Amino acid sequence: MHQKGNQLSIDYSDMAFPKPGKRKKKKSHKKSIMYSQKGICYLCAKKEKNYQRQETHEHHVMFGSSQRTDSEAEGLKVYLCLRHHGTGREGVHGSRAAREELCEMIQTEYEQTHTRKEWMDRFKKNYKEDETCEY
Repeated sequence: MHQKGNQLSIDYSDMAFPKPGKRKKKKSHKKSIMYSQKGICYLCAKKEKNYQRQETHEHHVMFGSSQRTDSEAEGLKVYLCLRHHGTGREGVHGSRAAREELCEMIQTEYEQTHTRKEWMDRFKKNYKEDETCEY
């Protein structure tokens, strides 16, 4: 610091602006494999044939910190309205039956392009009620 009269001045010449360094790599966000779009609740459209635009939240179908990352990477996400996303009886965060029904839907879609073994290796649980899993 230098003093000029009654004022202090700071010498910034030896400081780098902006700071050099590596930037974080942007994560790519894969589109949903369920053909879900923002503003239209996937479950309202699927179950009630209601395609009316409304407030929606992005829901990563496979939950838990490690599976959320896999869910994002594989596009296992849908947009849900507050009723279907929240903690109420119909919400996937409040009803195990609703959550597992959505997991079954996403597993069915995933297995259109992948094998059951790939699903089990990655997500460890078979959600398809009518089928047993040998893995």
